[in-house]
Amino acid sequence: MTTELKGWHVLVMMLAFFGVTIAVNVVFTMYAIGTFSGEDVSKPYLKGLEYNRTLEARAEQAALGWKATIEAEHQSGGTTISTKIVDRGGEAKSALTVEAVLQRPTDARLDRTIDLSPAGDGNYRALAADLAPGVWDVIVRTKKGDVAFEARRRVVLK
Repeated sequence: MTTELKGWHVLVMMLAFFGVTIAVNVVFTMYAIGTFSGEDVSKPYLKGLEYNRTLEARAEQAALGWKATIEAEHQSGGTTISTKIVDRGGEAKSALTVEAVLQRPTDARLDRTIDLSPAGDGNYRALAADLAPGVWDVIVRTKKGDVAFEARRRVVLK
């Protein structure tokens, strides 16, 4: 015994098909938004508004003429972060308070800040324990009075 395919059968099949498709899309979208918002930076709009100040700070730093070399050496006891800061004439800049910000490009939750200790002749060092192998951005910052300096380098720890 066969039954005829009527118009309302086709309507019910199409509504069921699109209903299931839309329901699955809604569920996947809710899970995607719930697990990762897509924002890597908190308050991105305010950071964007501050960009002109960032450009001014970069121009001030360029006029200052300081340079820094940044090294990261991964060892069994941790990772040694070292930097050497010199002025325009190549004179070492000593007696500064220097910090290094270690940023993981793929996961901001692993970022950390460490203080570098003076090691003489413009060199500064610190040991960072428990840094995972892979790509890290090392940002060295110092401020002496009104003079602010920042240098960055991407390193790969093996």
